[in-house]
Amino acid sequence: MLEIENLSMYYDTAKKPVKAIQNVSLKLDQGEILGLVGESGCGKSAMLLTIMRLIPYPGKIKYGQIKLDGENILTKPGREMRRLRGQKISMIFQDPMTTLNPVFKVGEQVRESLRIHEMVASNSSIPFLDGARKRKEMEMVLKLMQEVGIPSEESRYHEFPHQYSGGMQQRALIALALSCRPDLLLADEPTTALDVTIQAQIMALLKQINQERGTGIILVTHDLALAAEFCHRIAVMYAGEIVEMGKTQDVIENPQHPYTDGLLHSIPKITTQKQKLLPIMGTVPDLADLPEGCSFYPRCSQAHDKCLCAVDIVELLEGHQVRCAIYQ
Repeated sequence: MLEIENLSMYYDTAKKPVKAIQNVSLKLDQGEILGLVGESGCGKSAMLLTIMRLIPYPGKIKYGQIKLDGENILTKPGREMRRLRGQKISMIFQDPMTTLNPVFKVGEQVRESLRIHEMVASNSSIPFLDGARKRKEMEMVLKLMQEVGIPSEESRYHEFPHQYSGGMQQRALIALALSCRPDLLLADEPTTALDVTIQAQIMALLKQINQERGTGIILVTHDLALAAEFCHRIAVMYAGEIVEMGKTQDVIENPQHPYTDGLLHSIPKITTQKQKLLPIMGTVPDLADLPEGCSFYPRCSQAHDKCLCAVDIVELLEGHQVRCAIYQ
């Protein structure tokens, strides 16, 4: 369904270009869930915004392709992209309070999404709206709010975002993203700032959507345990590159890249005897001044001379890819 080939996106600044995404290639099948994990600033959210073609200025796609159902969406004009957003591909943004408009009722914001995409699909500049059409749209929104687990949907329809709890705001964002029944859903840390109970409810809802509708999902998260439970495959990002990708069980139980191994060892475990955590030493490199060769080289405990040369991603086992000089 989605195929990304050698995608690179830079932010052109006055001093040096900031290499937010470098030579990323990945595929997503219909109904598959892919987890995108890594430290803050590694390019996960930038990756989703690039797929949506919503990169903030001065970001520019340098080269590569993003194919949705076989068509390169990077060549699509703006109006065609507006049609694809929502109908084919949709995104759940990270912070509900900055995504939802505080001065409009939540139900009306979801209904507006339906109207706009219908307008774009019909090539009309002014959508025709009568009382019957409005009632039909409201019924569709109420059904959608019910599907995503918003209780008392008829009264909630007329409430403002500040009247919703954090979990309800996130459900409203999911309703917005699903309003036009997209084939691909991009979820940018949809459980940020939620307690574990609400987090479990939101993830169960996304799982249900995936199973019932066959929606493909790319989930951005810091939580490897969450990705391990929820995703079919995991891609690990570091400094704008994918350093390891494979089936969830393979990546979690048999990590091949030192960075993935470091992430797993830095997670507290309650099932083993109490012991000190093993942090990854050093800091994330400046994306405007990356080291030569492997970006993880300055922090890697297994670094050697080969790491100073260009490192390509290789397939060790079927479907398990690693970008590390150890395997070159």
